[in-house]
Amino acid sequence: MIVSITHELDLDGLGSQAIVKRYFTNFNKINSHEILCYYAHYTNFIEITRNVLSKIPSEGQLIISDIGFNDDFRQLFPLFEKCKKKKCKIFWFDHHIVDKEIKRELKEILEVYINDPNRCAAEIIKDYYLPNDSIAIKIASFSRDIDFQIKKYINATKIQSIIAFNRGNELNKNKEKVVNLLADGTFENEWYDEQLIKIKEWEEEQTKFALTHIKIIEIEEFGKISVSYANLGGGKIVSILKDHFPEIKLYIGIDFRYNEIIIHSDYVDCGEFARNFKGGGHRNRAGFEIDKIFTENNEFSVAFLRNIIENILKFKIKKAQ
Repeated sequence: MIVSITHELDLDGLGSQAIVKRYFTNFNKINSHEILCYYAHYTNFIEITRNVLSKIPSEGQLIISDIGFNDDFRQLFPLFEKCKKKKCKIFWFDHHIVDKEIKRELKEILEVYINDPNRCAAEIIKDYYLPNDSIAIKIASFSRDIDFQIKKYINATKIQSIIAFNRGNELNKNKEKVVNLLADGTFENEWYDEQLIKIKEWEEEQTKFALTHIKIIEIEEFGKISVSYANLGGGKIVSILKDHFPEIKLYIGIDFRYNEIIIHSDYVDCGEFARNFKGGGHRNRAGFEIDKIFTENNEFSVAFLRNIIENILKFKIKKAQ
């Protein structure tokens, strides 16, 4: 049995899973029905992984991709050790910021642990499983385009919108459909087009909402930040803010459905900022959760804004000085 747990919110996560599925289905003679796909993010990764590890048989394989790491994940280490004893192999491919000591421990426990911040997860997995396969190379290129915000491929942006639209466990079948299409080398078809028609109106409404509810704050000894929210992924909200306010030093997008936050800045260590709230990510982009963001009138609470400002000053880097 092959089990894949990947980041549910972006193309890099699903692209990673697609390359895994392509490899084991087409190149390693493993029946595709034996490949189980799970979708997670940092807030439910522990729960999903516990469930998988309790069921995975001896000699099975678990492949984790594009999840990142926060300190709570340490509670999984004993379960990893237990699986290792029953000859279950665990592979972890990632590119998020992780402490050297954590990397060392994971390399000792797992069959394979590769973390490279210069490549997205799909590129790492492509290089490991299918370095010369043209479809895997294209999936990895699309994933890098989104994760590193290169914006070279229109189809990559479209697929990312479809993935963001299909967030949540109730839409896992649609996410797996994206994975299957990518694994087969299908980057355009009628189903994608149908999805994009549904998404267009939704994104337009939520973009307008996000722009209407922007709050810009000037922080002494730092500069301006912008924060907004909508029933839209935090990363998409950040992109909207960046397009409209390119001079801002820090952007915060809040997914109102889940109270999840994406922070983006070249002037703050976003990874450490997020880690302070049991989240994680990259130096210039990361995600986390905070309770009680809003008042009863859906205004930003004073406590939330104070917390954000204090941590911006705590984690600002030299560029901001």
